Amino acid sequence: MRTYETVIVIDSFLKNEEIDEIVNKVERVISNNGGKIESIERWGKKRLAFEIKRRQYGYYVEIVFEAPPNVIRILEREYRLEENILRYLSIYLDKRALEYRDKQKLNQEDIENVKAGLENKSETTEDKLNEVKKEKFAIPEAESSIVVKPSLETGNVEK
Repeated sequence: MRTYETVIVIDSFLKNEEIDEIVNKVERVISNNGGKIESIERWGKKRLAFEIKRRQYGYYVEIVFEAPPNVIRILEREYRLEENILRYLSIYLDKRALEYRDKQKLNQEDIENVKAGLENKSETTEDKLNEVKKEKFAIPEAESSIVVKPSLETGNVEK
């Protein structure tokens, strides 16, 4: 089985119950055809880059799942039949994409652990987060600060 990611844009004029019904329908299609859902992220209502069916806003949902390749064809057929789905995109996540997702999860978990650990301390969350970011994303400094200037008179390099 392969890992896929699908993002659907649902009409934002729908009620929350109707949006949940559409998401549940997608879940059932995946699981009934031999797939297994790993995660569902509801990004919420966002402005569209351009109008689609005279709508300026859409409700975004991302679903990551494992399934056989034929499920994508079935799933996209269901998307086309559902008139409240404005747009959809399904992609195969290769090895590099999965590694990147895992790395992002670890970074997010680090930030959450720092926030949780600071609840009992007097240090502010912002200060500790800045420390963690500096440690993780620090650029190594040069071992010596030598400035090289060319000499105009002799053409040699001075230090």
